[in-house]
Amino acid sequence: MSGDLRALRIAMVGAGGFAARHLDVLARERGVEIVGHVSRTLAAAEGQARRFGGRAFGGVEALLANERLDAAWITVPPHAHGAIEHALIAAGVPFFVEKPLSGVRATGEAIGRAVADAGLIAAVGYHWRALDTMVELRARLADGPPVAMVTGAWHASTPPPAWWRSQARSGGQFVEQATHLLDLARHLLGEAVVTHAVADRHPRPRFPDADVADVSAATLRFSAGALGVFTATCLLGGSDRVELQVAREGELITVTQGSVVYDDGRERREVRVTGDPVVTEDRAFIAAVRSGDGDAVVCDYADALRTHALAHEVVEAAG
Repeated sequence: MSGDLRALRIAMVGAGGFAARHLDVLARERGVEIVGHVSRTLAAAEGQARRFGGRAFGGVEALLANERLDAAWITVPPHAHGAIEHALIAAGVPFFVEKPLSGVRATGEAIGRAVADAGLIAAVGYHWRALDTMVELRARLADGPPVAMVTGAWHASTPPPAWWRSQARSGGQFVEQATHLLDLARHLLGEAVVTHAVADRHPRPRFPDADVADVSAATLRFSAGALGVFTATCLLGGSDRVELQVAREGELITVTQGSVVYDDGRERREVRVTGDPVVTEDRAFIAAVRSGDGDAVVCDYADALRTHALAHEVVEAAG
């Protein structure tokens, strides 16, 4: 990077764990100046500002009125999307937003139309795509027998935030968590349609307010012909199984956030993830903003919207 390159002035909208994860990356990037933090709880924004620099604001409107921005990151709960993105679009500020795009399908679709109409650079944090194991995996899948089946499992405990347990606020487990698996499957195998889905909810004394499905299953058909089977549950006491498996003649490939395992029945080879996918996607977005090339991002909003629609179609099909 040139020493006289102007620093990009950026802001973080959100003050949760993923905001801190991105800020840890951005604070170390040359040519980036963190100038603002937004949270509905002003004290949380002030805490981030003390740690990473910049000023705290209680809303995105105040941020835009007081700071000149080159880009923004959005890490808010699903139900909080909508007004934030539309304000940034109106101001012409490129943004990186964490998945899911919204708890309600129509909200993400409206944002997507506005992004397209404005010709704005917008990236989405489907960070499984940015795992450094994906380069070999994609090359390997392009060669040899076609994929016959893909299975995805997100079997874990219930996250602590109260909004996560509300269908209207989170969209449910397929929209909020298993969307990563649907997205990676699309990234590897192409588009898919939902052929069947079921879901159920059980009495849970620990979470009497929960109305999200706690077990879900869906079958999909991918454009290249592969059958997909995806399951999700939040009933467990801890994270048990979060993975995507790809099956084709003579080979089973298992993908997790930590590695890819290739097993042909004779040899089992594990390739470990060595880089941080958040660093990769943040740097790609920064490069896109600097160059004006929206194709440089790891996942753009239009592509993410197709995954978002697929996740909502699972929920809708389950009834």
